[in-house]
Amino acid sequence: MGCVPKRFFVAFLLLGICEYAAASSTFPLARPNCTDHCGYVSVPYPFGIGKGCYKDKWFEIVCSNSSDQQKILFLPGIQRRVTSFNLGNVFTTSVYSKFYIQSPLKRSGCSNGDGDSSSSLDLKESPFFISENNKFTAVGCNNKAFMNATETGLQIVGCGSTCDNFSRSYKDANQSCVGYKCCQVTIPSDLQVFNATVEKLKPGKQGCQVAFLTQSTLSGSLFTPPELPEYNSYATMELEWRLDLSSTSSKRVLCMSNTFLEDRYQCSCRAGYEGNPYIPGGCLDIDECRGPHKICGRSKCVNELGSFRCVKTWPAMLGGALSSGLLLLVVGMWLLCRAYRKRKAAKQKRKFFKRNGGLLLEQQTFSLQGSVNRTKLFSSNDLEKATDKFNPNRVLGQGGQGTVYKGMLEDGMIVAVKKSKALEEENLEEFINEIILLSQINHRNVVKIFGCCLETEVPLLVYEFIPHGSLFDHLQNPSEDFTMTWEVRLCMACEVADALYYLHSAASIPIYHRDVKSTNILLDERYRAKVSDFGISRSVPIDDTHLTTLVQGTVGYVDPEYLQSSHFTAKSDVYSFGVVLIELLTGGKPVSLLRPQEVRMLGSYFLEAMRNGRLHEILDARIKEECDQEEVLAVAKLARRCLSLNSEHRPTMRDVFLELDRMQSKRKGTQSQAQNGEEHAQVQIVIPESMSLSYSSPNIVVENSSFSLDSKPLMPQKTQTQ
Repeated sequence: MGCVPKRFFVAFLLLGICEYAAASSTFPLARPNCTDHCGYVSVPYPFGIGKGCYKDKWFEIVCSNSSDQQKILFLPGIQRRVTSFNLGNVFTTSVYSKFYIQSPLKRSGCSNGDGDSSSSLDLKESPFFISENNKFTAVGCNNKAFMNATETGLQIVGCGSTCDNFSRSYKDANQSCVGYKCCQVTIPSDLQVFNATVEKLKPGKQGCQVAFLTQSTLSGSLFTPPELPEYNSYATMELEWRLDLSSTSSKRVLCMSNTFLEDRYQCSCRAGYEGNPYIPGGCLDIDECRGPHKICGRSKCVNELGSFRCVKTWPAMLGGALSSGLLLLVVGMWLLCRAYRKRKAAKQKRKFFKRNGGLLLEQQTFSLQGSVNRTKLFSSNDLEKATDKFNPNRVLGQGGQGTVYKGMLEDGMIVAVKKSKALEEENLEEFINEIILLSQINHRNVVKIFGCCLETEVPLLVYEFIPHGSLFDHLQNPSEDFTMTWEVRLCMACEVADALYYLHSAASIPIYHRDVKSTNILLDERYRAKVSDFGISRSVPIDDTHLTTLVQGTVGYVDPEYLQSSHFTAKSDVYSFGVVLIELLTGGKPVSLLRPQEVRMLGSYFLEAMRNGRLHEILDARIKEECDQEEVLAVAKLARRCLSLNSEHRPTMRDVFLELDRMQSKRKGTQSQAQNGEEHAQVQIVIPESMSLSYSSPNIVVENSSFSLDSKPLMPQKTQTQ
């Protein structure tokens, strides 16, 4: 009953916004004496139709008639058809720097051909970039598609789609595009090249496969056979245009009156003005007093340049008196609604608790009581209070599995609260098992989980708070408070290897992390490394050797063998750890557009330097002078083995940890038996207390032959200066 006025108010507000937006369409978009429309599409400057109406050749628009007398917009600079421009809305003060073109379609095995020169897109040398809002989309049965970012064929994202019966388990309630008939994945930012590769997912099966970019989130139920021409309407991709406005002279030329430089790429109209900031007189005053629904209510609205003011009138004062008479009625209705909402919220919490596996968690915890630690269940009120109602200012980080907030419990403990993404029903039992499993991990180099909250729309996980950020931050943003010396880096590498070795071998059930990267390695108050973010981790039955999953991970860290086979093994974590080792050696980013195209991946960049004996050239300048060259060379060779394309040639995390621990022990002078070059010499490693849970002996013996190093030097020796 009390909700009716609220709905009426929302409808009233939306009606006013629509009328206001319609009235704002009179603002000029094109330069004086230039056409600002092609058919029904508005064309804003710096784009233009006709000579003198556009900024330069890249922004020239050709407006012509199609065979059915429909207007077509064409961008000769990139040889693409334009569908529309993003002109912003009533709440913005600038013309958005985005526009939409017909996406290139890559086909294979289709009746209308396998594509031509229009199946790829090259925007290099132009001011245009492929927006990260686009999704790489593959359509068709038996389709495996990859997006190649360079001429060398470097594959950065990919996915597969099938029409087999088992794939129906991938479909959610909304028929999402997650592998049944179609699949979609996000792409990196700042790309200027699109070139797709389409292959058969399984040999022998026939069919038509299509791959393209689109800013729309599509549904598997939407698609008909891919060879139909209607795909031209699905494949509309978003591009960004950028103008370098960082210099004062350029700003004076491009940003007109009543504007300001929003960033180095874009001008914007000042508050209270709207229009095109790139043309003379383009930003005009907004008359906030237009329309039948006045924003001042019963008061008189007076428009001013860039603003407005409300003037009280006698009808307004009378309306205020009548409103006071209704106050008690409104308060009474509010109290009734509040009681109703509290009952509804309690019912909703019970529903969420059941849907998120709360009953299953209680059942499994009870059945295992006495043999495992009991997982603590937090209430939603406790975590809302701890995070200040999930205040955006409390956000510690965001990733593919959810958002992490900093919180403080009632007992004063600082924690990290992770708000996970929506939980699928078919993954419910697996999610609960993972919570119970992770609650049993007891290792000083693994972030500990304290408990969870299941009475919210999405599950909330509570972890220990790690104060000093990630390893990635310290490598990329050096701090005077803490220096990343070579000794510190070697210690962190050993600690991370220790944690992964524990997960693979020492835990009661082997666990594959599946997202090892420097941003998931956090530093505690003593700057010890701790492995975090087990959002996509999976436990593995002891007798199994791999997991078969949809490809997940982070570009630059994903095992190439896993990308091809969808089989994730313990050696896939080893590959990702190898990339982390290279970051510690070089201080470089896992993917960088500043490096040449063929070595934009840090792994490729490192392997090329190793092949050419240029290891010393790519070392981080912060450690180049003070590091032990013999240790650096040993770590580099270990990283090279971890990055072997054949997983059988990679060491296990046990081998990696023992080798790093040997180097660290030798540095500290505590190594019990040094390597003597014999083929079957043995090394004794003392196992840390945190790993003593599943070991039958306090010592482990490993053959020295597994750590053999090449004799050819990869680093120039230091020479003494006179």
